[in-house]
Amino acid sequence: MKKEQLFQELKQTMGKVQVQNVAKRLAEGKFDLNDLLDLCFTKPDVLAFRAAWILEQIDSLYPEQFSLIFFRFIQRMPEQVNESCQRHFTKILMNYTHAKAPAVRQVPYSRLTVAQREKLVECQFDWLVDPDTPVAVRVNVMDILYNMSGEFPWIKEELAPQIEFFLRDGSAAMQSRGKRLLKRMRVAHLKDERFLKTKS
Repeated sequence: MKKEQLFQELKQTMGKVQVQNVAKRLAEGKFDLNDLLDLCFTKPDVLAFRAAWILEQIDSLYPEQFSLIFFRFIQRMPEQVNESCQRHFTKILMNYTHAKAPAVRQVPYSRLTVAQREKLVECQFDWLVDPDTPVAVRVNVMDILYNMSGEFPWIKEELAPQIEFFLRDGSAAMQSRGKRLLKRMRVAHLKDERFLKTKS
C-alpha cells in the first residue's frame, strides 16, 4: 500500500476490526511506517486520529515493526497537539516505559539518551498540566511519569501534588488511577525510609 492509498482509506469510517486489518496489512507489507507516523500530524483531525489508532495497534500486535520507528516517534511526540492522537501516543509510551516491558520494547527505550528522556518527561508534564488535556490522556501521562520516576526520582515530588489536585473533583477514571499511583508512591517512600534506617 502506498501513502496516497492509505490517506484515502483513512477517510472512511473505521471500527476496531477495520483498524486491526489495516494495521496487519501495513505491518506485514512493505509500507514505510514513517509515512503512517506523519499522517498522525495531518488534517483533518479525524484522519490523524485514525492514523494514530492504527499506529497503536501496530505497536500492540506487531511491536517488532513499531520498534523500527520508535526513535522518530519519540522525537515527534512533543509536536502532537491533536488530543485524540495524544491518547494513542501515550498508550504506546506506557508500553515502552512499563517496568515489565518485553525486550522488544526495553531495548529501543534503553537506547534513548538522558537528554531525550528528559525532553520526554518535559513533554508529558506539559500535557499533564494543560487544562485542555482530556482525562483519558492525563491518566495515561500520570502512568508514564510514574514509570519514569525510577530514572528521575524528582518526578514523584512534582507528580504527587498534581495528582492530589486532580483528585479534588476528578472523574471516576481519574480517581481510580490517581489513588492507585499515590498508593504506590507512598509504599515506595516507606520502603526507602526503612532502607535508610537499616543503613544508619
